[in-house]
Amino acid sequence: MNPSSPPNLRLLLVEDDIDVAASLAQYLEARDLRIDFAYSLQDARQSLAVRTPDVIVLDVELPDGNGIDFCRQLSEQGSLPAPVLFLTARGTLEDRLAGFGAGAVDYIVKPFEPAELLARIEAVHRRPGLGPYKEVIEAGSFTLESNTGLLRRGEVHLQLKKSALLIVRSLMENAPGTVSRDQLSDRIWEGEVPDSDPLRAHIHSLRLQLRGTFDCDPVKVVRNLGYCWDGRP
Repeated sequence: MNPSSPPNLRLLLVEDDIDVAASLAQYLEARDLRIDFAYSLQDARQSLAVRTPDVIVLDVELPDGNGIDFCRQLSEQGSLPAPVLFLTARGTLEDRLAGFGAGAVDYIVKPFEPAELLARIEAVHRRPGLGPYKEVIEAGSFTLESNTGLLRRGEVHLQLKKSALLIVRSLMENAPGTVSRDQLSDRIWEGEVPDSDPLRAHIHSLRLQLRGTFDCDPVKVVRNLGYCWDGRP
């Protein structure tokens, strides 16, 4: 068994390619994970009605619907029982942002290595703040609901969109530590950063939103290092 693998971790694998599902199951079960299979969204619903997994690995393109829409629907209904990790061939920035916006906590693009999938499953399972219905991250006086993109400070809230959510989430997860520009860019564009400097523009826009909503700016520039989140009252 992988020394870092939680014992008897249960995974719901929603994948319509039987060969891919079988290959993954063989690899993961050899490392003491328990696998429930679903080959469609209907199968996934039936499985979730019977047993609650620790992590859901979800494809996007399924025979009876879209996995992102399915994840979003469960999130909005407050019935998402476990953290979701998307595993899909759809790897555009728009797809990844849609996945995170729907409530996923991670997103892997095919082709991939099973060892990386296992590592990410373990990381998702170990992360604090993952409840049955939503992921909540707290940093200073701010609270972020990752599955809805709602950032709160007291009674005031801001609905984050797309890249802003990824930036705030990265900074709050690592607070009070610093996140480098490269790390933020990789989080948003996964190594496919445009030739221009879009991160600077995204950060600038985010800071304007934060000042306008909360009358403060918790995003701080750390000279020669990157950015950090200072959410102190």
